Amino acid sequence: MIAARYARYGGPEVIELVEVPEPLPGRGEYLVGLRAAGINPADVKVRRGATPIAPLPSGVGREFAGVVLAAGEGASDFRVGDEVIGTGEWVIGERVVAPEHLLVAKPTALPWTWAASIPVAIQTAAVAVASQDPRPGDTVLVSAAAGGVGFFASQFAVRTGARVIGTASERNHELLRELGVEPVNYGPGLAERLRELAPDGLDVVLDHEGRATIETALELGVPRERINTISGYDGWYAVRYVGRKGLDRELVSGIAQELVDGRLRMRVEAEFPLARIVDAYRRLESGHLAGKVVLTV
Repeated sequence: MIAARYARYGGPEVIELVEVPEPLPGRGEYLVGLRAAGINPADVKVRRGATPIAPLPSGVGREFAGVVLAAGEGASDFRVGDEVIGTGEWVIGERVVAPEHLLVAKPTALPWTWAASIPVAIQTAAVAVASQDPRPGDTVLVSAAAGGVGFFASQFAVRTGARVIGTASERNHELLRELGVEPVNYGPGLAERLRELAPDGLDVVLDHEGRATIETALELGVPRERINTISGYDGWYAVRYVGRKGLDRELVSGIAQELVDGRLRMRVEAEFPLARIVDAYRRLESGHLAGKVVLTV
């Protein structure tokens, strides 16, 4: 089978598609043929040698959707031919082995590219917003609000009844307005712009961008425990980090159904075949995204 691997840290160009032995499912595991895989900024940090550092050579990617091809001994939740959503470590390739507890049934009506965006991006957004419990009357700042995680965090935050302000490039401002988010340009002068928009201050900050957002939040007097970041700088600033761990099967199933029903809006910024995985990561790393970048297999 073909799988994505890299043997040295660096930019997208270090990723190669190589032939590897097809894995065999062990007890309680399934062999899944991938149909789509989501890619995320967290993959980029690991590949560039940031924390956590992956031993080399390493694979790529953590979220996928596909079809069950074989079941190991004692695996009983799914049958061959079932469509599933899953997560794991370095899953991008033609096929992957996944344990039962990291898979959930995919609704037939859910597009493959949408399904492959749930386990990391959308699940992270859901648990991050829930961790801060925003309420009506609160003012919430979402950074990178049109990006792969921020796009969904924005929607979950709006649902709480809180006022939501989102940082984004100007070309994505109208998209944020459609979600019920008040857009603001990121970059130099952000603190002043936020003081004008929210003279009474911010109650919650959901960061998907990094140091600039956290430093702005602290400058504006947001308590550290009311700042949640998934950007990897939580330890630097003693702020919170609540992101997804593994796969919450009930949560992921609920999100999948909400996407099918149209209660949760989905946007795929760009779609690339597996053969163009390097181009896909280049697009992801270029920034100014409005939604997810997804691979099709």
